[in-house]
Amino acid sequence: MHPGRLLALLLAAAAGAVVPVAQAQQRQETRTDRIAPFETLMQNFDRMAFGEENERRAWTAVQRWREPVRAILIGDNAEAYREDVRALFAEFSQLTGVAFTLTDGDSNANMRIFFSARDWYRSAVGRSFPRPEAVVCFTNTSVDQAGAIGMTNTVIPEDLSSRLARSCLTHELMHGLGFQGQPARTFESALRNGVGFEQLTVNDRILIRALYDSRLKSDMGADEALAAAKGIVSELVARVQAARDPMDVLSQGGNTPLRVLPWEGGPV
Repeated sequence: MHPGRLLALLLAAAAGAVVPVAQAQQRQETRTDRIAPFETLMQNFDRMAFGEENERRAWTAVQRWREPVRAILIGDNAEAYREDVRALFAEFSQLTGVAFTLTDGDSNANMRIFFSARDWYRSAVGRSFPRPEAVVCFTNTSVDQAGAIGMTNTVIPEDLSSRLARSCLTHELMHGLGFQGQPARTFESALRNGVGFEQLTVNDRILIRALYDSRLKSDMGADEALAAAKGIVSELVARVQAARDPMDVLSQGGNTPLRVLPWEGGPV
């Protein structure tokens, strides 16, 4: 896709999530396999799924995909991260029950992951964000009035280190699942700002599975959805604690095979 066309798409959407530069460069010991206490999980699910209370959209609370996701990687450096995206998509497919696949034909794509040149990226964030110097990578999401996601665009500068680029991928693609806000910086999640996780934590897997549980309805407000999520998360935590592998008990769709769709002549 021509950069100018994608820029127009991004600027037409509401500004999405960002990873602040200073926070993204912090380093400290992290754990991905430790389950947070139940109250901590719920406090952060509230922030992640529904955003800050004073910023919540009145017309919808639960945002998520309700159709198969067909993603395209765009940019000179994109191929270097294809296997990272495949690994995330394999987990997303199981946790959500929605198929996530990669396509080489742009006409099929409803998720675009763009690795951009720095000059183009600087132009995009300069027109989209009030403090562009603080933005490392970002995602814009189009959602209808029923909370169904129709399109996401993730933009990552191509000159980031491979570690930071993978952290951006994991963080931003979680936003692309429907998480509107950020958890506390002390919460072990790829969605938090600060330390860059390169993979999902067990907390992330539990909360992704909860967001896509059928007991959360599209017509629920934030308070009603959060009340329903308490029972869901409690049940999931008990299952995970009793399991050898969390994915054995969190999977909704079984081992959904990843299928690369054939190229259809569109730009790549």
